Amino acid sequence: MLGIELALEVRFSAEGLELIPEISQISDLELLKNIQKGVLTINTLNELQKLMQNLNFTQNDIN
Repeated sequence: MLGIELALEVRFSAEGLELIPEISQISDLELLKNIQKGVLTINTLNELQKLMQNLNFTQNDIN
């Protein structure tokens, strides 16, 4: 989680840290890894939020 938080802060400043409460509720390690990869490769917070919604939607379908 710390890696995601640091990456959000570096890439998107304080605005990126606003996603931490939502991300901290995720317990699935694979999902967290995918979000971390997204933080490092996506250009905007809006794109990251869409990725998170898609990943969460996909994960909910699996369960």
